[in-house]
Amino acid sequence: MKWETVTSTIEESVFALWNNGKKLVTLAFHPASSAARVEFAEERRVFLIRQEGLLKNKTVLCNEYGIRMGHARSENNRNFIELDEERFFYNIDSQRDQAVTIYQESKESPLAVCAFPLPENMISNQSGHKPVWDKAKYGLLMTLCWYLLQQR
Repeated sequence: MKWETVTSTIEESVFALWNNGKKLVTLAFHPASSAARVEFAEERRVFLIRQEGLLKNKTVLCNEYGIRMGHARSENNRNFIELDEERFFYNIDSQRDQAVTIYQESKESPLAVCAFPLPENMISNQSGHKPVWDKAKYGLLMTLCWYLLQQR
């Protein structure tokens, strides 16, 4: 699988998830409203990506009605997205074309490996420690996990 940037302007960034020449999902992200419009098969959804918490350090995903569907967190040095009470762990391999591996039990049995349009300056901050993300990148990760959840 592979995320590709279709178009990118100040108002909107559009991405498409491809697998073997077939477009699976389209994501249009609007930075001003933090809204992610997702098209998958015949379904169209709008997700809102918000920062919550005292220090705005928790990224959450809400549906078009404002109901919280999931969140992104880190626990025991493992990053994960939780949707519908299922955890999808992810690992970013910057050495392999920014490949993102999504798994539930172990990295050796991944649910998906996906090329990810992530610039070098988004991987880590200057000290090289904690990953630095913007909402569009979380939108790509959460949409990928949502797609995997829909495939079950």
